[in-house]
Amino acid sequence: MEINFSPELIHIYGPFGIQAYGLFIMLAIIITVWALRKNKRFAELKLEPVYVNIIIVSILAGCFGARVLEVIPEPHIYTHWYDFFALWQGGFSALGAIIGITTIVPLYLKKIAIPVLPTCDLVAIYAPLLQAIARLGCFTAGCCYGIPIHSIFSIMYTNTATLAPYGIAIHPTQLYSSAILFMIFLFMYFIGQHVFKKTGQLFAAYLILAAVERFITDFWRAERFMVSKFLSFHQVVAVGIIAGAMFLMIALSCFRQRR
Repeated sequence: MEINFSPELIHIYGPFGIQAYGLFIMLAIIITVWALRKNKRFAELKLEPVYVNIIIVSILAGCFGARVLEVIPEPHIYTHWYDFFALWQGGFSALGAIIGITTIVPLYLKKIAIPVLPTCDLVAIYAPLLQAIARLGCFTAGCCYGIPIHSIFSIMYTNTATLAPYGIAIHPTQLYSSAILFMIFLFMYFIGQHVFKKTGQLFAAYLILAAVERFITDFWRAERFMVSKFLSFHQVVAVGIIAGAMFLMIALSCFRQRR
């Protein structure tokens, strides 16, 4: 299947324009926040007065973490130190965003006296939905593209404005990720929040499933920074997240406290 759309929806002036990638990110945030506010836990946690601030902190933490994890394996991709802050140029790691948010946001929640684990459980239900929609933005931009393949499932970018290689049949890894993440969301919404009864377990389950998704899809992604013969840098990070989340799940199972 040939993909010929332009990643820029509207050109404004010079380097500025409205990108399809940014539009999907904004759409993902809006839909996720709307869904969060509809959940009864949102009212129980009294998040209405502070949720905007939490969103802002989450975005900043996610961008920082995503950028850092993208730079660590290949620091040479940024010629100058200030290129790190040129967020409009892309270069983000989803796992880095997860690490940044799960590290910084709980500290902020604690500071404003909001229950940390119950809030993380609530967000964990809808986080994969946000990621699933955001991955469609990656698809439009041509980033996070897959390795070459010749099959009925392959795609071929025919617009040179995208980041994907021109005219080569490749794996649609962005769509793989989006589909898996949406299935994770369905599991978390319809099953997970009813099965995991202890506070924090839902959050741990999300971390495990999100990391497993990246570990699996990374086998078909191009531009992997390999740290061994079989595993990429991001797969190793995913394994670390899985191990940490499993430890959290086991530790929480030792407590008798329930929601």
